[in-house]
Amino acid sequence: MEIRIVRATMPKLAFAAAATAMLLCGLFFSGDRGRAETPASNGATLSGWHTMGAARWTAENGEIVGSAGAGWLVLDRGYEDAGIRFSFRCNQCQTGVLLRDAKAGDGSQGTYLSLAGPDAGTMYRLDLNARGEETARKELGKPKGQTNQPVEFTLRPGGWNQADLFVQGDDLLGYFNDGRIREFTFAGAKLSEKSRYGLVALRLGAGEVRIRDLSIRDLTARPGLPEEVTDPHFRTRKLNDMFYSEGIAVGDINRDGIMDVASGPFWYPGPDYAVEHEIYPSKPLNPVSPPYPESMLNYVYDFNGDGWPDYLRVSLSDARLYINPRGEMRHWDEYKVLDLQTESTQLVDLDGDGKPELIMAVGKQEGYAKPDWSDVTKPWTFHPVSEKGDWGGHASGYGDLNGDGRIDILQGSGWWEQPPAGTSGSWKFHPVPFGASSEISFLRGADLLVYDVNGDGLPDVIGSLEAHGPGLVWWEQKRDALGEISFVRHMIMGDPAASAAERASWEETDKSVAFTELHALALADLDGDGLPDIVTGKRWWSHGDNYGSKDAQAPPVLYWFRMVRHGGGRVAFEPHLLHNASGLGVQIVAADVNGDGRPDILSAARKGAFIFFNEFKK
Repeated sequence: MEIRIVRATMPKLAFAAAATAMLLCGLFFSGDRGRAETPASNGATLSGWHTMGAARWTAENGEIVGSAGAGWLVLDRGYEDAGIRFSFRCNQCQTGVLLRDAKAGDGSQGTYLSLAGPDAGTMYRLDLNARGEETARKELGKPKGQTNQPVEFTLRPGGWNQADLFVQGDDLLGYFNDGRIREFTFAGAKLSEKSRYGLVALRLGAGEVRIRDLSIRDLTARPGLPEEVTDPHFRTRKLNDMFYSEGIAVGDINRDGIMDVASGPFWYPGPDYAVEHEIYPSKPLNPVSPPYPESMLNYVYDFNGDGWPDYLRVSLSDARLYINPRGEMRHWDEYKVLDLQTESTQLVDLDGDGKPELIMAVGKQEGYAKPDWSDVTKPWTFHPVSEKGDWGGHASGYGDLNGDGRIDILQGSGWWEQPPAGTSGSWKFHPVPFGASSEISFLRGADLLVYDVNGDGLPDVIGSLEAHGPGLVWWEQKRDALGEISFVRHMIMGDPAASAAERASWEETDKSVAFTELHALALADLDGDGLPDIVTGKRWWSHGDNYGSKDAQAPPVLYWFRMVRHGGGRVAFEPHLLHNASGLGVQIVAADVNGDGRPDILSAARKGAFIFFNEFKK
């Protein structure tokens, strides 16, 4: 089942209750190393907790079990701002959690969220006496103009429900099962009328509840800067340390025979990349919070055919073309050429005419944009390949999946088969869940890469499950006797909170490496063994300095996963930390920048822009 939070404006108390739920039941933050965190219980002991009321609370087989009556399990320590992860399973139970339970007279007062039972999703202000008995209960009503509860749960019957919540002041962010909780700022009363600090307690009203992997993280404490680490096979060149762009591109911009780099408002001439030349007036952004940069994705290509590479800058809402001034020391002429609604685009020659098209989504239709090559500065024409649907947002790719010699378009919900030249109308759509959800665009990954992973002669697909969550995967192509195509999903790397049993099925050899927000991917043979490797990393602070994404505060890492083929079509991926203090934006590039025949790695995000020069021995 899915637990879903409905966006609403409601009393801050209501928010607190939801936060309490996560505080009491949490998955261990294994992917957020260095963070101040408390394993609230490993299921082996109830040390650090005390009970009130008749309910029986035990620790058994790695789980906390509440049964045999009504009562509370109360954490001995209190928290103000905290992150909580948990899994819980309810057997015909009535259960909930109490947040910031602060002293009030001879008892206490806090905000309570019902997790299971006839009032699941309802929030209350509770007054308790010293024995944990309710002396007053006030329902926190539905938001004005809303018909639903402030919190709407859809539990997994008999199964485990996972929760991940962050409480900061009067804001709530987090996840229930696979659904993301949008940021809430609740108007009205504070989370606690008595205090913003207090204990956390789990209530059992009837039935049985089981909780596992419970941890709580103090968000008022943050780790210092880690020692910077770079893979010994790479040399780091930091282009800048400011937040200008989440995209980066490569091309010989000044036509001197040496590759240059462009990112955001700047281009950097090689071979030393020591000078920033403005393409358009620069303005660094605050990495702590949105707005998002105007420069999300960047491409270098000679669009107007004058022999000088131009620059295409893509934002969340439009694309702008900058014409190379051919050595003149000035800003480049700017032309708005497209409106769009996507965070994932690809520049590729789709139709085989030798010139590229931009794969993108516009007006809830997937398609591609093509300029008038006689005047590329005029608005480009969008060619839809799909019917209207939820195609925008995350995840896009391209490749010849069916082997007919034509490039197909991939998206988080499936792929469109390119028809023969001259065919009009929409392309044939093949639904495949290339992401965590084929229905919700936010719950899809990033770049979808086409490559024959297992060497069976059929092109497979590599990608991430969620651009703002966990999951590095590849989808193995299968064909039946009639040639019908289907895909089988293989998990390379999953959730940092996954248990040892869950990690056993990962095709990552290490089993311990896990991070989230794989918002960009690239494929390149980094070590020269003849097989391409996966390059990806964490889009750090993608929604600012908050907890709007899973493990948002984990280190901004870059990894490369060496592809290893074993007998019988088996494949494994060896993880290697490339860098731990850069991360990525929505674009990562693998290209031979210095001309030594080895692909280098380039990324740009809130930590700045970087080149990682490949120094593997040939």
